[in-house]
Amino acid sequence: MDSKLAPYLKILRSSGFKITPKRRSVISLFLKEQRTLAPREVHEKVRRVISPLGLPTIYRILEELSSIGVLVSVVSGERLLSYALCLKPQEHHHHFICRSCRKIEEVDYCGIGDLEKTIQKKLGCR
Repeated sequence: MDSKLAPYLKILRSSGFKITPKRRSVISLFLKEQRTLAPREVHEKVRRVISPLGLPTIYRILEELSSIGVLVSVVSGERLLSYALCLKPQEHHHHFICRSCRKIEEVDYCGIGDLEKTIQKKLGCR
């Protein structure tokens, strides 16, 4: 699993974050589970390995990892927050997220260039 963990640790380092046992454990959990996880679920599972560990610490770590592209935050229709591991954190891509089952699909296609051209043409400006 260390080879799968390495790219994420590299992103942590290059973003100015220390590689702590807590951050490493959170990323490892997402690699193992391969699904979206709610903060409380992450807390319960990581707390078994690292104790003591508070829920606010987990929220902070999840937000940090989300801010640097390691995790994707998902808000369900019921406004429940969960997170999923980004499988291509160093490549430009988008995420398709199903609102009912919260499944996340990474999409390589980016139509922003086409949209930009259409708007420029319609408005007659750049």
